[in-house]
Amino acid sequence: MKLPRIIYSALALGVGAFAGCAHPAPAATEPANAIDVYLIGGQSNATGQGYMRNLPPGFVINTRVMLYYSDADRGLRSDVPANTWGPLHQASEDPSRFGPELGFGNRIQELFPHRKIALIKYARSNTNLYAQWNPGANAGDTVHWGPQFRSFVAAVEAGMQGLREQGYTPVIRGMIWHQGENDAYGGANSENYAKNLAHFIARVREQFHASDMLFVYAYVLPSDKTAATYPGRDFVRQAERDLDQDSSSPLAVKNTWVVETADLNHRADDPKTPYPDDYIHIGTTGQLELGQRMADAMKAHLSAD
Repeated sequence: MKLPRIIYSALALGVGAFAGCAHPAPAATEPANAIDVYLIGGQSNATGQGYMRNLPPGFVINTRVMLYYSDADRGLRSDVPANTWGPLHQASEDPSRFGPELGFGNRIQELFPHRKIALIKYARSNTNLYAQWNPGANAGDTVHWGPQFRSFVAAVEAGMQGLREQGYTPVIRGMIWHQGENDAYGGANSENYAKNLAHFIARVREQFHASDMLFVYAYVLPSDKTAATYPGRDFVRQAERDLDQDSSSPLAVKNTWVVETADLNHRADDPKTPYPDDYIHIGTTGQLELGQRMADAMKAHLSAD
């Protein structure tokens, strides 16, 4: 099969004029070297199960966007070295795959063309929120941090420090998250997903002193074909619905929004897929669209209106 031609944009890095942009106008004291940071986390649909070989021909990766990914816990791989800043590229379980970083990075830069954009990614497949991503009671409760939360914090702190060392002033604007399958096996972990995710969101904002950080996440397990495997699926999906700021639920969390996934393609739908029965993981075009939808949600709520 002929591989698609992946084109890397050669646009120069830098921050342009800001007048007329829908992003909130920077304060008069905002430094000229400000950079907007977006975090990426979760489990296997966040690591990414899209295939580079199935990307649309001529797909352009916007290398104005910067990416830092952590290979802690052997969760992410790429042809680009880990734990260092570089132009936007894939970072998934294998260099042949990608996650929402490509669609999100391209789209967020398109939506905010005069902003400097940086992404920090840490994700690990087959991980749960209730234990492995457990953020503890507060920033000082490190004894109760789960291993994934610990690695996530380390990745974000290292990425932020790397930007400072390059002369930037990083500001965390938002986080995208795709996780919940491993909490959907039933029992208390499924029933408590709303409480656990709300606490996780609050803790991420606390941890990184980003009280206004937008949190955008996606519905898991949209296909009914997954119901038998995940008896707690409805609890997790209801939690995702309720936590959305606009849900009118008493559980709604401010500055938090969910995006739809029911119409996205699955890995089972990918050309020449080795996983013809996989309706758990989002496929190639679905991953691109997922990232774009998450960026669109950020844009809608970062507007000056």
